[in-house]
Amino acid sequence: NTKDNIDLSTSGGGIRADNCSGNIRLVTSGGSIRLSELQGTIKASTSGGPVHGRSIKGELVARTSGGGVELSDLACSVEAHTSGGNMDVEITELGNYVTISNSGGNIQLELPGKKGIDLKLRGNRIKIQDLNNFSGEQDEHRITGKINGGGIPVEVRTSGGITMAFE
Repeated sequence: NTKDNIDLSTSGGGIRADNCSGNIRLVTSGGSIRLSELQGTIKASTSGGPVHGRSIKGELVARTSGGGVELSDLACSVEAHTSGGNMDVEITELGNYVTISNSGGNIQLELPGKKGIDLKLRGNRIKIQDLNNFSGEQDEHRITGKINGGGIPVEVRTSGGITMAFE
């Protein structure tokens, strides 16, 4: 329940932020990060745990080196990275960009349908449900092109698999 500028860091524990707004920076070296009902510019990073977030508006940058990423009910620009876990990201309203990457797991992504998207996907295997109005190039490891004439850049990279759906 805090507003304006929030800058919080710890070297040995988890961080939880609920119902906050403004410029939010959260950093931990040894724990999980839990985000809920946030609005603004949010930067959250951990070296040793997962990142969980729901109901976020504005801009979100989330990073972890040693855990998974679970994000739901996002209405924001999103940049999310992990080196050691799976990622599950549900975006209900696209912001200005989506950049998601990991080097040690799979990515599951859900995007709103009927939006103009510039799509760039790279992974070991790619499965997309309902890829309609697409123009571009695709094979089992790479998809590059435009959906509904193009628009918001969506870039997803992983050494694992990508499962993507449009709602």
